[in-house]
Amino acid sequence: MAQEMKVTMTRQLLPFKISPPQLMMLHALDKGPKEGLTVGQLKEGMLEDSSNVSRSLNKLEESGLVVKRRDDEDQRIVKIIITDAGRQLHLDADEALMKIEGGLGLNESELETLFALLKKAVNNAIN
Repeated sequence: MAQEMKVTMTRQLLPFKISPPQLMMLHALDKGPKEGLTVGQLKEGMLEDSSNVSRSLNKLEESGLVVKRRDDEDQRIVKIIITDAGRQLHLDADEALMKIEGGLGLNESELETLFALLKKAVNNAIN
């Protein structure tokens, strides 16, 4: 079921040119603090290994969906901040994923519960 869900989500996200982990990063950044999250904070909430998180962040930055900024108080700290384009893509991709209810064999209520749990897991990781 998990592999089938990943394949279905990946297919649904193709028009947006992002992967499910990249969408989770955008979600964490969109729902996180306005001043952004550190790479370490993002890594805590992901099931990917560190190198995949770094590669994904670089792709998101190249696409203009996030920016990296040095912390004002401690220049050693780099914060990742979602852009307006990233915020809009996050909303559009979430909406597209809500349409896959039939592909996963879940009804609308179950799908909403699944996404709520995924979002809660990400939110818990950043708080």
